[in-house]
Amino acid sequence: DGYIVTNKHVVSDDKGQYTAILNDRAHLGQKYKATVIARDPNNDVAILKIDQHSLPFLTFGDSSTLQVGQTAIAIGYALGEFDNSVSKGVISGLSRSIQAQDRRSIEQLKGLIQTDAAINPGNSGGPLLDIGGMVIGMNTAVANAQSIGFALPSNYVKLIYDQVRATGKITGIERPFLGVRYQVVTPELQRTKNLPYDYGMLIVQGA
Repeated sequence: DGYIVTNKHVVSDDKGQYTAILNDRAHLGQKYKATVIARDPNNDVAILKIDQHSLPFLTFGDSSTLQVGQTAIAIGYALGEFDNSVSKGVISGLSRSIQAQDRRSIEQLKGLIQTDAAINPGNSGGPLLDIGGMVIGMNTAVANAQSIGFALPSNYVKLIYDQVRATGKITGIERPFLGVRYQVVTPELQRTKNLPYDYGMLIVQGA
């Protein structure tokens, strides 16, 4: 029905104009203006809409059932040059946390799927599939190392998608946050700061 799920950093320019180029047989090569409906304030997700219906689509799988070692298939526009590139690997880890950075922002992303399926710049917003073709994640980031990529789990992405379908916006999910800066207390820090203990955390002044 014309809804498109992608990463927020792909459409981060509020003043930018975006175009979707379709690739199914009925609409091959057709271009449509894509309107950004909502951007997730907490995670790297955005929902777009084009004025087209009866389009082919992928189905969300249940990311809560994922297991390390199972097959993962990534699809994307690798390096912004090779469209519909497919790479295959495994789920390398679950519930990973990373600090993702682009030219505009830095985000702390949690609960990610780690995979060794090749994810490159240009894969952002593309699906991570299981062997049955169900969407188990959305390709989001790469580490500065070989064979380490990350995807947002499908259950979270589906939650955002369903929310936009129902309300037209993303209200966000409340998360606890302890807004303090701290250092781990070591024997050396104890001596330096003349602390009464050599363990625990020391609250420090913010920048």
